[in-house]
Amino acid sequence: MEKAPYKESVPPIDFSRDLDHIEFFEFRGMDDPAVADFVEDIEGSNDSIELHLVRTKSYREALVLTLPTSGHPALWEQFLREEQKTFGGSKIFYLSRDGRRILVLSVKDETMNKLTMVITRINKVNEKIHRYNSAAKRENAELFASRAKAKAAMRKDEVINFIQQNLKV
Repeated sequence: MEKAPYKESVPPIDFSRDLDHIEFFEFRGMDDPAVADFVEDIEGSNDSIELHLVRTKSYREALVLTLPTSGHPALWEQFLREEQKTFGGSKIFYLSRDGRRILVLSVKDETMNKLTMVITRINKVNEKIHRYNSAAKRENAELFASRAKAKAAMRKDEVINFIQQNLKV
């Protein structure tokens, strides 16, 4: 039996609220094993000012938040990457290699302000996910209607074929 190409909905992005999944520590530079999983994203397509702040250890605090497991990690990562930069090209947060954690770097005592910016961006991502889900729901309804119409037409064809084969006229 043919499987219909229906789109699945994507859950919104949320952070784990388990204390074991939230890390808050002093940022000691990119050589620190605690940020090793983020170095690729820190160095990749970041503006020179942001890289300078990271390399000179101007940032003093680091916060790592964990994302729940998603059935759509590539889509989540795409949406997150679209929202991770400011207009100037600096990244507000960094993604781990596997896309399951977010690193937020800030100057001393400014983590909550930076976290506010991150949450604003995540809310934008969730709005995109909501629009994606709405479009998927609409496309699924249209696909179902067209498949149902085709199936009804096929049944009528079967009836006509049956009549032609069996009715003696």
